[in-house]
Amino acid sequence: PLSDERVIRPKYLDENLLSTPSLALDLVRREIRYMGNQVHDMLAAIMPAILTGNDAKLTEIEHADERVDTLHADIVIYLGKVSGMELREKQTRELMQLMDVVNDLENIGDVIEMNLVELGRRRIEKGVAVSGATQVVLTDFHQVVIDAVDAAVESVADDNPDAASAVIKMKKEINRASNSAAAHEARRLIADEPHRIEAYTIEMDITEKLQRIYYFARRMARTVAAN
Repeated sequence: PLSDERVIRPKYLDENLLSTPSLALDLVRREIRYMGNQVHDMLAAIMPAILTGNDAKLTEIEHADERVDTLHADIVIYLGKVSGMELREKQTRELMQLMDVVNDLENIGDVIEMNLVELGRRRIEKGVAVSGATQVVLTDFHQVVIDAVDAAVESVADDNPDAASAVIKMKKEINRASNSAAAHEARRLIADEPHRIEAYTIEMDITEKLQRIYYFARRMARTVAAN
C-alpha cells in the first residue's frame, strides 16, 4: 500500500563506508531495492486508480512519486561521493551501471506520475467507463509489467544475472500481452457505447505507457546481464 508519509530518507546509505567502495556500492544496491519497493507500490496502485479510482487516489499516487524522486536524488549524491574514491576499473563500471539503474527507476516513477495519472484524470473528465472485459485485459498486461519491474529490481539488488536474463526474455510475453490488449481494444471500438472513441484512445495510451515501463525494466536488467 502507498505510504501516507511524504518525507522519506534513505535507509542504507552510510557516509562512513564511502572509503570502502565495495561496501558502499553494496549499500547502494540495498537502497535501490528500497526505492524499487516505492515504485512497486505506485505501479500496483495505478491501474485500479486509472480504471475505477477517483481523483483523490490519483493525487495520492502523484505524491508517492515525491518519495521516489527524493531517494533518487540521495542515491545519486551518494554515488557521486563514491566516485571520488580510489576505484578499481570494475568498480567504476559498476558505479556507472548503478547510476543508470537509479535513473531508469526514477523514469518509471515519472511515467506513472505524469502519464498514467493523467490518463486516469482523462477517464474521469470524459465520463468514460472502461468495460469489464477491457479491465481484465489491461489488468493482466499490467501484472506482467509489475512482475518485470520487480524482477529487474531484484536482479540489480542481488546482482543476479539469471533474474536479469528472465526480465530480458519477458519481451515476447510483453509483446503478446500488448498485442492482445490492442486487438481487444480494436474490437471494442465498434461497440455501440457512448465515449467509445475516448475510451479507445485512453486504453491504447495505457498500453503504450505500460510498454514504456517495461522498456526501463529491461534496461535495468541489461546492466546486470552485461557484467
